[in-house]
Amino acid sequence: MKKSSIRLLDDLWVRTRDEALSSSDESVAFLTAKCFESSDKIVFIAEDLVPAKEKDYLYRSGVHLEISPLYTSRVLNIAENKQSTVIMVHSHPFEKGVPQYSPSDNHGEALTSETISNNLAGNPPVGSLLIGQAKINARTWIGSTKKRFSSSATILNGNKYWSSHAASKNSVNNILIDRQVRAFGSGMQDAIESLDIGIVGLGGTGSIIAEQLARMGVKHLTIVDHDKFEPSNWSRLYGSTMADTKSIKSKVSLLSSYLGKISPELKITTIKASVMTNSVLKSLAACDIIFSCLDRHAPRAVLNELSYQCFIPVIDVGVGLNKNDNGILGGSIRATIIGPGLPCLFCQEIIRSEMITSELLAPQEYEMRRAEGYASNTQDRAPSVITYTSLAGSFGMMFFLDLVAGKNFGKYSTLLYDLTTKESLRLRTSIKDECVCKKRLGQGLSMPFSVAD
Repeated sequence: MKKSSIRLLDDLWVRTRDEALSSSDESVAFLTAKCFESSDKIVFIAEDLVPAKEKDYLYRSGVHLEISPLYTSRVLNIAENKQSTVIMVHSHPFEKGVPQYSPSDNHGEALTSETISNNLAGNPPVGSLLIGQAKINARTWIGSTKKRFSSSATILNGNKYWSSHAASKNSVNNILIDRQVRAFGSGMQDAIESLDIGIVGLGGTGSIIAEQLARMGVKHLTIVDHDKFEPSNWSRLYGSTMADTKSIKSKVSLLSSYLGKISPELKITTIKASVMTNSVLKSLAACDIIFSCLDRHAPRAVLNELSYQCFIPVIDVGVGLNKNDNGILGGSIRATIIGPGLPCLFCQEIIRSEMITSELLAPQEYEMRRAEGYASNTQDRAPSVITYTSLAGSFGMMFFLDLVAGKNFGKYSTLLYDLTTKESLRLRTSIKDECVCKKRLGQGLSMPFSVAD
């Protein structure tokens, strides 16, 4: 069955919730939204609220409402001008638990969603949010077919991440994760199992993150890497064996096979391609959270854009080692979380435009410009040690667990460990004016990515 995700920034969610619960009677509102589809998921990126006025209600009580066709028409005009679709919103103001759609809701939304889809270009899907006093429910209507299925709803900004994912129907055997559930609780375990997670880059950091996620009970991973396994990867790539050094395998196939033995119920989507292609980015846009485990600036930059355009938290991890002929002198281990409301990788100068330029040069031109001093050293074979890549991956997993737990990120967005001083630091910079993260916010897939094919 196809899945669906409705994503809202926190300030829009607060306005929507306040509007929906402004009366003891049921209330209605509409959201305009960008919408796109992957192979198995429909994603809504909420844009703006179109509240109902008192005159827009034909009938209203604590258990039922009817709205004027003129209100629907007004919403359609706004959505059409934006080239967007619509998310229907209404409340069950007396519901303290998870609100449930009534037969009356089913009938009314079937008609309204059909009207909306038939009057917008391409007959787009239509979303729905049902708001109670403390919890919400969500679903999606498919075009003009009157078919519907449940959806997750995610509210996020720089200080928190909250999702209404339903509990997994095929939970991990409780005996296997008993100690974890004792630590996190069953609610957080349900959330972990329901998330779609993407990992880009399957080296020392990406492979340990993948293994940790598999052992924690994640049910769906999308793993991306265009490289083949090389003998030098053996020293830090989890899941590889000495036998793999004598065969030619892609990293995605090697890791997929290994993870399948750890967790046979894990659904793994493997993509042996560069992340700097539109088809790969479209697949990743359906993920709830993405790990960026890359050692180059250009692919990090495109994931940076994806994060803000499609409202996806991205956890970027990295290791930088300093050395001379006598060995390692120092360096740092880092994990950084980015997304709406947080400074992006450009704001923090973790990625730089001159490095992207150097990486994208043809080999001959790169060598010429580097000799002239115009191109930066991209360090094709930078030093790497499994101890440090493992720690970087675990730093990233700390951010992941905080995200799922709904922890506040108001004071920091980077965890940094200095290998020289052995100090751990929590850092956060300001969001820069006119930065890419502001210009691309909420644009979905309608805005082209700057360095993709």
